[in-house]
Amino acid sequence: MADTRPHRLWTAMKRLGSLLPGNRRRPSTERVVRAWRDDSLKLYPTIGLTPSRLLALLQAADGGQPQAQYELGADMLQRWPRLAAVEATRRLALTGMDWEIVPAQAEGRGVREQARAEQGADLCRRALGRQERLREALTHLAGALAHGLAVCELVWERGDLVDIVPVPHSRLVGDPVEPWRVRVRTEEAPAGGPALDEQPSKWVVHQPRPVPGRPFEGGLLRASALLFLAQNLSFKDWLIFSQVAGMPIRVAQFDPGTPDADKRELLRMLEALNTDAVAVVGKNVDLRFIDAAKSESRPYAALQEYCNTEVTILWLGQSLTTDIRSGGSRAAAEVHDRVREDLLADDMAQEAASIRRGLLAPLVRSALGPDAPVPHCRRALVQTVDTRSLADTLAVAVNELGLPVSRPWVHASLGIPEPRTGEPVLAGRGGR
Repeated sequence: MADTRPHRLWTAMKRLGSLLPGNRRRPSTERVVRAWRDDSLKLYPTIGLTPSRLLALLQAADGGQPQAQYELGADMLQRWPRLAAVEATRRLALTGMDWEIVPAQAEGRGVREQARAEQGADLCRRALGRQERLREALTHLAGALAHGLAVCELVWERGDLVDIVPVPHSRLVGDPVEPWRVRVRTEEAPAGGPALDEQPSKWVVHQPRPVPGRPFEGGLLRASALLFLAQNLSFKDWLIFSQVAGMPIRVAQFDPGTPDADKRELLRMLEALNTDAVAVVGKNVDLRFIDAAKSESRPYAALQEYCNTEVTILWLGQSLTTDIRSGGSRAAAEVHDRVREDLLADDMAQEAASIRRGLLAPLVRSALGPDAPVPHCRRALVQTVDTRSLADTLAVAVNELGLPVSRPWVHASLGIPEPRTGEPVLAGRGGR
């Protein structure tokens, strides 16, 4: 029997060394997401989509194979203009805002802890400022609102963050044994590569509305799939109806005993009348045109409008800001637009939590230790206000109540840029 004492001694020394301050564990440097031929393959699931096919691909996603569901969502955005518009409205409302890194709250802590919090925030600002693909990564993470899940890979070299790589949704797959675990497909492991929870410092995972046990079920595109199916099928029928409605019915009568070849030729002639409007027929052919009934009805418009309205409410929480003409007033639309800020505030909070957990925490703790305070990523939400009312409120707050008010906040709220050094300004009667 081999002597295992040297192995046990080496294992003990390795564990002891990992506890020393100078030997903190560094994030993995191996890059997982690389260019792969399968990234360009598409299934086009919207072609011939039926209720049974839709149910089948949703069930496949529940079973850990969401590729068809993700491709369905991408096709839906290309084929339905209203869906693309409301998705962009929801997403751009988040990604269009400025963001900042603020130190962790240090209330009740000493000066040393406050300094460490500031050091961690400065470290994150410098590290993120060097990332050329940061905006692309944030946009990809914001896509989790539509797909329910979005992942980015962190690439490290010598403990420094060098790249943030968006992971294509086609790479995500569920573990066949533990379906709640998500794995990243690679060329070496096309059925399922590394799990996201195996290396938390390697992946930024954003899942705004997690559903317990089913990681691929929380996206708004999945909730919009049934509306898309109704809209898509009725739109096809509407196109066929628009092509035929109002056109005269072409009827040709032939004598008994006419050969089949002549009948087929007569049918082709009637079909040609649809576009050519000219034909040559024999004297023994009775050709008549029966005018179609004139009607202003729009049998498919009601279903189209219903689907457009419902998908808008699903994504934005209201529909008056996009359908004022349908019976709402502009004042009511402005009230509904303020309701939409509640959704935006929730999107901001969930994005901030995911970025802090998946991006800022590995940055700080890999450099400053596992107990270093992690800063926060914060979006700047500017509330919709009446600038005249805000100016009157500021006049009372500052001149009569003596409240201290931040000048940068006032400039941002009123939409007035702060003057640069040496730039001429209008002082006015109010003071400096």
